[in-house]
Amino acid sequence: MAAQLSLLAALPETKPSNAGITEIILSEFGDDQSAILLPMLAHLTNKCNDRWLTWIAPTGISKTLLQEYGFNLSRLRLIHPSKTIGKTGALLWDALANGCSHTVVCTAHDLTDQDCRQLESAAIQGNTRGLLLRNRQAQ
Repeated sequence: MAAQLSLLAALPETKPSNAGITEIILSEFGDDQSAILLPMLAHLTNKCNDRWLTWIAPTGISKTLLQEYGFNLSRLRLIHPSKTIGKTGALLWDALANGCSHTVVCTAHDLTDQDCRQLESAAIQGNTRGLLLRNRQAQ
């Protein structure tokens, strides 16, 4: 038993310290939430120069709006999903797992606990932070 414990202690940490999923619950996405959310995301685009902030964005997000909030557009990757591409969950998983982004942001309402575990695994694989935005009514 002691040999097993010492072996476990010698193993490297399997989860990078900055990878994982964080959920933010909003009452609903509107002007009040934009005033809080957009400056936070703008800060993230200015924080890291070697990888993207990827936002699987809701409709209504424009270049002008992003510039008003101080986004570094050269470090931002916006994805506007269409029904022909497939489920947003698949886009989210791919963006988390591919390692091109330091943070991936997505509005996700219909995720199960199993979906969240799979997204957590994808985030660890890509050494990426996932930020899931949910509306309280959608839960």
